[in-house]
Amino acid sequence: MDDVTLFCTDGKSVQSLLEACKDFGKASGAKIFGCWDLCKEPLPFPIEGGLVKILGIWFADQGGAAAKSWNERLAKVKQKLGFWSLRHLSIEGKALVLRNDALPVLQYVTQAWPLLANVARAVNSMVFHFVWHSKMDRVKRTVMHKEQRKGGKAVPDIPTILRAFFVCGSIGITLLNENKDHSAYRVFRFFQLPV
Repeated sequence: MDDVTLFCTDGKSVQSLLEACKDFGKASGAKIFGCWDLCKEPLPFPIEGGLVKILGIWFADQGGAAAKSWNERLAKVKQKLGFWSLRHLSIEGKALVLRNDALPVLQYVTQAWPLLANVARAVNSMVFHFVWHSKMDRVKRTVMHKEQRKGGKAVPDIPTILRAFFVCGSIGITLLNENKDHSAYRVFRFFQLPV
């Protein structure tokens, strides 16, 4: 076992974690090293607070983690689109780049954070600046998002797709866990209210 990150909400969950680690240690021979203060007993692992990056996504005990995660991903997408804009692609080619190169980079964040309104505006601006090489749109965005057989150019509506990924992921987690006291259910209900 190497580099495990866990979220504990109270002393009871910490005790459950220690029991699970003890059972795992008996079965595998693995041990947790260190001595740390928390509650009544010292814990054999470090406790982190503030901003923590886990698998490329920021989490925090205060706030600002979602914005930081989205801003990092936006910078990566901007860099990728900058490389692709040096090539002379057709609009269909640019739509393909957006769908296959930019969307997966942003989609990864939706596993943890919903799309923020300012990020949605930035993504739309970035997409159409990439398509037209200017801030002026030559064709309405709604027409650009339509399928080619319906007279559009099949440019993906990335903010809508990202919102759908987040909602579908939240619904999936909720359906897998029937316990209404579970934190995933509460998180889904929290984000579902604005929808």
